[in-house]
Amino acid sequence: MLRLGGASLLYTMLGSPLAAAASGADAGAQPLFLTPDNLSRLRANVRTPLLRPLFETWAQAAPDALYPLLEKFAETQDRVRDFSAVMMQFEHDCVLHLVQPDPVRTKALCDTITQIASLPYWDYFRDGGTEVLGIQRASMVTVRFLFAREALGDDLPPELERKLMQAVADIGCAECARTLYDMDHPETVRGWSFDTIHADFMDIDMRRWPTILGGHNLRSAPTGALGLGALALRGRDPRAEEWLEMAVGSFHQFLRGFSPDGSYFEGLSYLEYSLRTALPFIDAHRRLIGDVDWLSEVNWDGTLDYVLYMQLGKHADGSPDIVNFSDARRSIFPGAVSLLGAYTGNPLAGFAAQYAGDPTWFYDFLWYRPEAPSEPPPPRLKNMRNDLNWIVCRSGWGADDAVIAFRSGGPANHEHADRNHITFKAFGERLLNDHVGASYDYREPAWKLRQTEAHNAVLIDGQGQIYVDGHEGVNESDAYATILQYEDHGERVWWTSDATAAYRPKNYHLQQVLRTVLFAKPGVLVVVDQVHFRYRPFSVDARFYPDNADGQARLEVEDDRFTLTRPHARLHGLVASDVQAAPRLTQLDLPMATPLFACVEVHAPPALRHHLITVLAATPGADRAAPPMRVERDGDRWKIRAGDLRAEIRTTSHSPEITLL
Repeated sequence: MLRLGGASLLYTMLGSPLAAAASGADAGAQPLFLTPDNLSRLRANVRTPLLRPLFETWAQAAPDALYPLLEKFAETQDRVRDFSAVMMQFEHDCVLHLVQPDPVRTKALCDTITQIASLPYWDYFRDGGTEVLGIQRASMVTVRFLFAREALGDDLPPELERKLMQAVADIGCAECARTLYDMDHPETVRGWSFDTIHADFMDIDMRRWPTILGGHNLRSAPTGALGLGALALRGRDPRAEEWLEMAVGSFHQFLRGFSPDGSYFEGLSYLEYSLRTALPFIDAHRRLIGDVDWLSEVNWDGTLDYVLYMQLGKHADGSPDIVNFSDARRSIFPGAVSLLGAYTGNPLAGFAAQYAGDPTWFYDFLWYRPEAPSEPPPPRLKNMRNDLNWIVCRSGWGADDAVIAFRSGGPANHEHADRNHITFKAFGERLLNDHVGASYDYREPAWKLRQTEAHNAVLIDGQGQIYVDGHEGVNESDAYATILQYEDHGERVWWTSDATAAYRPKNYHLQQVLRTVLFAKPGVLVVVDQVHFRYRPFSVDARFYPDNADGQARLEVEDDRFTLTRPHARLHGLVASDVQAAPRLTQLDLPMATPLFACVEVHAPPALRHHLITVLAATPGADRAAPPMRVERDGDRWKIRAGDLRAEIRTTSHSPEITLL
């Protein structure tokens, strides 16, 4: 009786909640999405240069494209893929209906509502094997049903509208409410699992999942759907006020996951997902209720900064490339930053929508503001160390400008074993790459892409950092790294990160694992790895992976030098050490690895104290000679010359001392 979501004894006694709703004004009649301004904006945005390609892609689908997708889902009952495909086409068709209505498409939308609303449940999560929970699919259908209700308008027959809203209440909101209740009261959970159809989808121990999921982006999805459903059901369902209160409280909790500076711990793609599931409710709640100051809950100006400094230029097709720490792959959708810009008046939002926007969702057509003020990023965003202790520095925002991203800091959901990992892009090429495509399933070979050996980081005696074993999914590990120094001198910036805590559980002989990076803009890096042991000597390896997803990288080693060559740029390396370290070629041991995951590995034989200096210089083109590069050692002092950089580094036992010459 204490569990929420429409199954309480009171509502059972009352019969159908909608039938038992109090009479009076229908508070849910006010639009959640299609305000007059949003509707006119949507119809205009399909012609904008940014969104026209997406709309034209959607418009290529036949008006009856939903039917074969429905048939496939009816056959497979696969809610992970096939059900999602139905709802994605459903979303597209709703937008198309608003711009170029077609009677065949209108009927397909109505028939889809009829079939989906007739299902006994929408999601594939269970508690105790029988109670249906709602995380991604229930939230997805709830939001799109509510959008379709407004998009179809008078084309939605009254009886079908009642059926849609009944399903939103009894399936969508009820499933989402149960999930949030479990997240907030994990002691009541009998045991989460997948349903029998999806039992083999992943091998996951879900005993801690209510707590794990309750602390990251998958709280936002059911919260946003429940909140929108509650707003629509006010005056129609006696549970609506309770659900609305639950959603507001859940979002208060979720938004505390943002750092004070506006950065988000799961990476840019999961910020995108979080905004996609949170902003529709926040926007509607601000308009329709207005009793919560959502703009004070997060440093939204800082979030716009985060969106911009996490950019890594462009892909070859012109789409945004990003700093893909964690499992992140895609940039932000332009509707999100446009809406934040409308809230804050920040002109960076106009620039971010164009520069970083990756159009994908119907929200883009609703919220994108091509006329919004736009200003390029200020100089302060060129060198950024955020509250997560992630560092991103750049020479500029042009296609050929250099960007370095460095992963220090603590654990996070979707993280990799990547403390002190470096990503570096220059002249449009990822010369030091952060691989994409890591598996979510520990049973798959690509799970290895999550490990330290797949990153531009250090291995100790061939071993990487501590990490999760995957039986609970991609939840956070216990690995930490700490920034010991950070010096910003504009065109010269350097820092030191201590990742000892991430390695020591695998080797208790470790005394310290420090990595110092000096970035001399636009294209010179100096990487100093200091690894000390207490009693027993061990080998140390520092790996450097270029992007080779297309097989076009070329790696060469000669004596103490190496090159990583891409079609449009080359990275020249010079190695110096006090332990006879030298570069060599190797690759990640994966069945599909040849030649995708080849790397240069700076190998140092066993010793108690290692000081490895790797000087890197980027040049445009695939055949440019290296600039002058030299390292001279005098005890613990290393004089470095590379291009126009002149520096002396003293490798002290704490943080190296760097002097620009």
